[in-house]
Amino acid sequence: MTDLKAGPQAPRARLSVRQRWLLSFLLVIGLGLRTGLSLRTDPEGSLIELEDGIEYLAYARSIIDGKWDDHPRIYDLVRAPLYPLFLVPFEALTPQEGRELTPSAKHHLDPPVRVSRAMFRAIQAVQVALSLATAGLVGLIARRLSGPAGQVWATGFMALNPFLATFAGWVMTETLFIFLVWAALHQLQTFAAETGRRRSWRLIGAGVVLALGCLCRPTLQALLPFVALWAGWRVWRTEGWRPAVSRMAMLTVVVSSLLVPFQYRNWRHHGEFNLSPGYATAVACMANSEEYYRTLTAGSQDEYQTHLSALIKGYHKSSGLKGDDWRRDARRFRQEHPGEFWHLQMLKVLIYWRPWLNPKAFSPAMVAVSAAVMVPLFVFGAAAVASPLRRHPFCKLLLLVIAVGFITGGLFFMTSVRFRVPFVDVSLMVLSAAWLGRRPWLGGCEAASDDQAPA
Repeated sequence: MTDLKAGPQAPRARLSVRQRWLLSFLLVIGLGLRTGLSLRTDPEGSLIELEDGIEYLAYARSIIDGKWDDHPRIYDLVRAPLYPLFLVPFEALTPQEGRELTPSAKHHLDPPVRVSRAMFRAIQAVQVALSLATAGLVGLIARRLSGPAGQVWATGFMALNPFLATFAGWVMTETLFIFLVWAALHQLQTFAAETGRRRSWRLIGAGVVLALGCLCRPTLQALLPFVALWAGWRVWRTEGWRPAVSRMAMLTVVVSSLLVPFQYRNWRHHGEFNLSPGYATAVACMANSEEYYRTLTAGSQDEYQTHLSALIKGYHKSSGLKGDDWRRDARRFRQEHPGEFWHLQMLKVLIYWRPWLNPKAFSPAMVAVSAAVMVPLFVFGAAAVASPLRRHPFCKLLLLVIAVGFITGGLFFMTSVRFRVPFVDVSLMVLSAAWLGRRPWLGGCEAASDDQAPA
């Protein structure tokens, strides 16, 4: 089998002039797509519809006031702190008297969350830059798998993806979280190819970024044990078991040193030793409730929205329901309606792996666009998994990322495309790009074996 490192299309080969121009063109198109979708997003309507944004802004104001997470809430749970910290500069640098929008008035929060259009657009602009930076990172990851051709394909998939472009316009964690996840994976990929002190620094960098990702969305913690095992396995293959155990311990210490202080504070103030007290309980109970079953089995869009609204309101603070109430209702549904409960589990799996949006929740045009974008990625991704590419060490890590994404967003929690994209969709973009980048008939290079391909 051809050695990737020997040919002109090797993963470390330079981009041709034509490929550089094509990458620049793709990023410019991606910038235009994100900017256009962001400008079409109405600040007040967005914050009212996506209630999470109001809470994140309230949290950011509370941090500035020195109260940390002591802020008015819509939901009876505590948010993870990184995204509110990300919003602090925008909240601090925008004068209160210049804010013409008060989107939290609907929820009677005191003090109300105020935001100006200029502040909203500034948040969007930074998130657009982060989204394009993620496209660049993912392109570099694919380049190490299949050369410059793979980098072009991956950057194009990321830059032109409508979900990623839409996320950049929301005051929600998606864009920052996706950037952190794939920055950490890039560090892990390069760690495996380094030696000595440089390898240690790469692993420390990966640990820091992984911890930040967990502080943005705690479900990433489910990936941490697998990352540690993968890193140890990579070291064990070249250096033996003692260095492998040492590297695994190093990664664990780095991540834990950043997460434990936040967990300890939450234990002292909220009685839960985790990063987001109440969040896992709320989402798990919501995803296994009778109302969620009625939502997923709704016969029309109106019925779907009616059940979904009723489901969400049960987790508002104004409902008066608490964690024990949520657990009791979920347990009752499981015990009294076992047939419907298991039907719900099947529906969650089917909806999670369906490569287009839910027709009951979105317009036919959006469903068609999602299918046009995602079906090819599922097909090419499956082709990559069925090819010798699956033996590449980093592809094994990508399969673990996909599995963890499914466990956290398709089994135990509610199914949503924004929960799937950071883990599954972007992984499929990398796998698809690597597979296409290795097709000689597309100007790529032939696949290499596990040992021949750079790690």
